[in-house]
Amino acid sequence: MNETLGARELSTAEALRLLSGVRFGRVVFTRHGMPTIRPVNHIVHNGAIVIPANASALTGARQVVAFEADTIDHDTQTGWCVIVRGSAEEVTSPEEIARMRLLLRAAIPGPRDRIVRIHPDIITGVEYLRSPEQSTYRFTPARSTVDR
Repeated sequence: MNETLGARELSTAEALRLLSGVRFGRVVFTRHGMPTIRPVNHIVHNGAIVIPANASALTGARQVVAFEADTIDHDTQTGWCVIVRGSAEEVTSPEEIARMRLLLRAAIPGPRDRIVRIHPDIITGVEYLRSPEQSTYRFTPARSTVDR
């Protein structure tokens, strides 16, 4: 494939809508002073990202995190990517925890004893398109050196 693809920036509303339509993403946080990335399932609830968390993964105190989800087709190289940056805090209300557990469908194995809410400060997203005319900017995808 040697065609020029395009990309367009997503609005905040479009980005949150796309996040609402997928079950998995990745949360990025600091653990022992080092960046750590974990796959998680999630929901978008009242403009926040809600995830189940392992007690050893995120601290209970507010901390700065990033959350990323995407759907990019390996063959066409089209799709989208959304990144949310904000602060995470543990949900502590027993009623809210029960409500979030009903909404979250745990799909990744492992202990998930806490519920964490990410309050977005910055939401960015990009859609990768086959139609460069709709693009904010254009790029030519790299050719793979691996035969399929």
